[in-house]
Amino acid sequence: MKDSHQRDGEMTTHPYDERRSNSDEGCFSRRCSGDGAAALSIGRIQMKRLSYLTLTAVMLTAATLALPAVAQVQPGTLLGENAPSASDAPIGPRDYIEIKVFQDPTLNTKITVSDDGRITMPLLGKVEVSGLTPTDLEARIKSLLEAKYINKADVTVTVIEAGSKPISVIGAVTRPGRIGITGNISLIQAITQAGGLANGYGRSLYVLRTAANGLTEQIAIDIDDLMVNGNPDLNLPLRPNDVINVPIDSQINIYVLGEVMHPGSVQFRRSQTPTLLQALAAAGGPTDRASKQVILKRVVNGAEKTFKYDFKKIIDGRQNDVVLLDGDRIVFKESFF
Repeated sequence: MKDSHQRDGEMTTHPYDERRSNSDEGCFSRRCSGDGAAALSIGRIQMKRLSYLTLTAVMLTAATLALPAVAQVQPGTLLGENAPSASDAPIGPRDYIEIKVFQDPTLNTKITVSDDGRITMPLLGKVEVSGLTPTDLEARIKSLLEAKYINKADVTVTVIEAGSKPISVIGAVTRPGRIGITGNISLIQAITQAGGLANGYGRSLYVLRTAANGLTEQIAIDIDDLMVNGNPDLNLPLRPNDVINVPIDSQINIYVLGEVMHPGSVQFRRSQTPTLLQALAAAGGPTDRASKQVILKRVVNGAEKTFKYDFKKIIDGRQNDVVLLDGDRIVFKESFF
């Protein structure tokens, strides 16, 4: 701010210095009074302050306009915010719904929407419901009842299971497939209905969701943060047609040969991103006869390539550890000294 003020002072005092020079010459020639000089000085100070405040306001306005608009986004709900929730999605065939009329419990019913998009209600007979949201259907039933049968009808409609837009859970779960929605189901509830996570799941799962523009979007969820840490922000409320994909974490094999305690194949999950030192540890560590040199053999574009490393430097932190790939062969050479 000090630099801006100084620059402002340089910009604003220059024209006033010219006027002061001209006016001062006239003043001395006419023997101007002290009051007039004081008034002129006060005027210059006020103009400087006004110029400084104006420049400051312009700078703040420009800075505000330059800032990007930031939307407040809840964790775990980054995509598809305009997609309908389970409670306001349009009703469709095979949806199982519950209708309650407060003034006449005999009209309460639970019914599955037929394939032609209709339901049958006491007094009203067949009612077209397909394409209506629960709120829309409440208004329709209320209007039909009040037109002929009840002076005032308070109606509630709840979708118990969205048979027309089921949620699916696929991948590393015990019972992959479609599940029914019971009220507003959460991510953990859906996984539970699918029998829970099966062996071989990876670090993340993905919620695939159809957005309002018709495109499929993906929300990544850290499984440990959800299931182990219990992060409530990741336990998403699911929506009709959501697909939960729990990728199976495939196994990779690394072959550790030569001067190690247990030579042979060691296995890792792909998401573990195994390294040379991890493979060495899995093979029991080096023998007393192992040299510091280790050879890595890897197939790249159909051709085998050889890389040499000093594993003692890696242990000491003088070299970076080496990330291994499926099928890599590591050979620990024997020391002859």
